[in-house]
Amino acid sequence: MKNIKEAILIKAKELFNQNGVANVSIRMIARELEISHSNLLYHFKDKNSILNALHQEILESAVNINTEIKYEESALKSLFISTLKGFEVLVDYRFFMIDFNYILRENQVLHKRILEIETLRQSMYAEKINLMISQKILRNKQYDSEFLDLIKQIRIFSDYWLSSAQVYENNVALSIKKYARLFLLLFYPYLTKHGKAKFDKLLIAYDL
Repeated sequence: MKNIKEAILIKAKELFNQNGVANVSIRMIARELEISHSNLLYHFKDKNSILNALHQEILESAVNINTEIKYEESALKSLFISTLKGFEVLVDYRFFMIDFNYILRENQVLHKRILEIETLRQSMYAEKINLMISQKILRNKQYDSEFLDLIKQIRIFSDYWLSSAQVYENNVALSIKKYARLFLLLFYPYLTKHGKAKFDKLLIAYDL
């Protein structure tokens, strides 16, 4: 039973990536797997249930990345690692961000979950920013909401860079480093002289 559920999720992800979520039906997934429509519905009651399960896989990947960088002393280096690995995950599940608005419009349960996760993501970035300030990587804020504004810019970039890459890049997978660099450069205006030196070395180290 577990293998069938896994097979359904693997095939659904493949079809969503290839055709877009709106163009893939439950029957199409079942047909591609050569199982009956009723068999698929036994495991997932509808397409939203499949999307919820795939989103959970994305979250689990994010948790694994955060666990991996947990003991990295340099907050800046951990930012580079988490960005590159996180972007790799998003490309693997690229349908989710490319069809982000459509998915959340059709799936109110998942929309609510995304809003809850965004609150956690804001806290995570605020903590990372404070750590980089303490490590003299980032300067202190120059107005009250300066770093909150940066976190909002991070959210916008994170949510929509894949949609842009889908339009302008010949191969989205090969553009990960390009967009990771653009994302990381959001932090550049806030770096100290010491932070810029560290940042520039990391760009070279990660071939960005």
